[in-house]
Amino acid sequence: MRAGAKGRIGALSILAGCFAASALLRTGDVIAALPEALNDGFGHQVATSTGTAGDREQAGIAAASELISALKQQRAQVEERSRKLDAREALLAAVEQRVERRLKEVTEARDRLVETAALVDDAAVKDVRRLAEMYQRMKPKQAGQIFDQMDPAFASGFLAEMRADSAALILASMEATNAYAVTLLLAGRNIGPAGRPPPDLQ
Repeated sequence: MRAGAKGRIGALSILAGCFAASALLRTGDVIAALPEALNDGFGHQVATSTGTAGDREQAGIAAASELISALKQQRAQVEERSRKLDAREALLAAVEQRVERRLKEVTEARDRLVETAALVDDAAVKDVRRLAEMYQRMKPKQAGQIFDQMDPAFASGFLAEMRADSAALILASMEATNAYAVTLLLAGRNIGPAGRPPPDLQ
């Protein structure tokens, strides 16, 4: 049980004891004052107490017992609420730990994915550069025939990695339609969103 809950229960126990003692005192005062209360105020007794001192003591003890019983019941209810609160807090703590663990797993998976994507991109760039170097060493006419069979986007990517003179010779060896499409793609690499060259090329 938490320290706060124990403190509350301890405080309730002290209050219960105070209430019980106060009730016993009040019960004794009422019983002691009972014969006077039965006087009509003019010295005439209206009714006499038929109970003995033992009966009055028993009645006071019974009243105090009922009060103590009620306080015990209230204390049991408070303890039950405290146990439920403790269980609820434990459940919330467990859920919070699971969420934090799941977030950590997701973050780690994302980091691995980013790292893998970076490796793949780097490998792809290296592959393109190696192929571009290989095509660059070929005879322009032979390379032009191969580039005619490529998608213009692929062809422009390879040509962009070559020296300008080698790329020009290969373009000259390609069919005019294909060479034109590749040339547009190459030019588009250096054109900004507003139709102007990017700042570093101005």
